[in-house]
Amino acid sequence: MLKLYHNDMSTCSQKVRFLLAEKGVEWEGVELDLRGGDQQRPEFLKIHPKGLVPALDHDGNIVVESNIIIEYLNDVYPEPPLLPADPAGRAKARWWMKKLDDGMHLEVAVLSFAIAFRHQLIKACGSDEALEKHFAGIIDPYIQEVQRQVVPHGVDSPRFVQAVQQYEKLLSEMNEALASHQWLVGDSLSLADIAYSPYVTRLDHLCLQGMWDDKPHVADWYSRLAQTKGYREGVTNWFSDKYLPLMNKAGLEALPRVAEITDSIPN
Repeated sequence: MLKLYHNDMSTCSQKVRFLLAEKGVEWEGVELDLRGGDQQRPEFLKIHPKGLVPALDHDGNIVVESNIIIEYLNDVYPEPPLLPADPAGRAKARWWMKKLDDGMHLEVAVLSFAIAFRHQLIKACGSDEALEKHFAGIIDPYIQEVQRQVVPHGVDSPRFVQAVQQYEKLLSEMNEALASHQWLVGDSLSLADIAYSPYVTRLDHLCLQGMWDDKPHVADWYSRLAQTKGYREGVTNWFSDKYLPLMNKAGLEALPRVAEITDSIPN
C-alpha cells in the first residue's frame, strides 16, 4: 500500500503524483492544508520532521524528499522505465535533478512568495508580530529565510532579482539541451522531465511564460509535457482555484519588474 502525504499545488507533490500517474500505480492520498499548518502538526512531524510535503509511506517505510521519492518509485515500479538505459544517460538525468535540490527549488519559492503568496500571508497574519510568529514557526531554515527575505518587500527584494536571473539562466540551459532531442536527456520522457515539470508550470501560473518566448525548444517541451497522461492526472487535475486567480493577478502586476530584470541580463 502506498500512502502519499501531499498538497494539491505543491511543486514537489506534483512531481510525485505525475510519476504515479505515468506508472499507473494506485495510491492513497492524505492531502495537507499548508496554509492551515497541517504540516506542522505533531502527528505529521513524526513522519517528516522538517514539516514538508510530500512524504511517502510504502508499507511502513517512510520516504521523503521528492526527487528521492520519484527515484524510489521508479525502482519499485520499473515499467515504464523513466531513466535512460545507459549509465551516462542516467547520470545526466540525475545531474538535472540535482540542480533543483542545489537551489532552483528555493528560487521558485522566492518567485512564488515575492509575486503572489506574500499577499495572502500578510492578509492572514494581519500584523508584523503575527508575521514574525509565522516565520519563526517554519521548521526548515532555508524556507524560513526565503520568506523573511521576500515577503516584506516582494518583487523589490534583492532576493527576487537573483531568482529571476537564475531561472532565466536555467531556461536557457534547458532550451540548449532540448535543441537536440525531445526530452531533457534523450527522446524518451525521464525522471528529469517529471522533476522539472512543476517548476515551469509554476512560472506559467505566475504569468512568466514570456521567459521562454525566445526559447522555442522549452515551449515545445512544455506543450508535449502537458499532453502526457502523468501530467494530466498528476498535475492538471489538481490545479486549485484557491491559488490560480491570485497567481494570475499578482503575476500580471509583476511583469514590468520581471522584464526590467531580464532586460538587464547581459547577452
